[in-house]
Amino acid sequence: MKALKNERGVTLVEVLAAMAILSIILVSVMNIFPQMGMMNTVNEDKAQGISSAKELLLEWQNNNEVKTYISNPDTTILLSLVPPQLEDGFYIFETTHGEFTGNIKIQQEPSKTSELSNAHLIIVQLLNDKNKIVSETYGYILI
Repeated sequence: MKALKNERGVTLVEVLAAMAILSIILVSVMNIFPQMGMMNTVNEDKAQGISSAKELLLEWQNNNEVKTYISNPDTTILLSLVPPQLEDGFYIFETTHGEFTGNIKIQQEPSKTSELSNAHLIIVQLLNDKNKIVSETYGYILI
């Protein structure tokens, strides 16, 4: 009964302790928001990169100019593409798609792992502005 009749209120020390505890909690929670925003940006780039890589793969698989070049590697055939580099048995074309730059690697010789004798492996790698791979996909070009 005596505790219920106590009307002194809270002391200054109790108020300061409560404010200190609350500020520690708020600061730790506020540090989470920038990290969540950064992760959202990274995930958005990955999703956009995956979509762009698949679009590029389909584009290159259906490009008659590329098919003609692979069957007859003559730089005069390439009208709209920059002649590729040759590295480790792959033709390497550089490309841009939206905000991404990338490499299109097409196997020089038909793939031995495919059941089709005229299938050339194609690898699409998209890079962000920091030259880190955002997305990578592969498929086959039938010649």
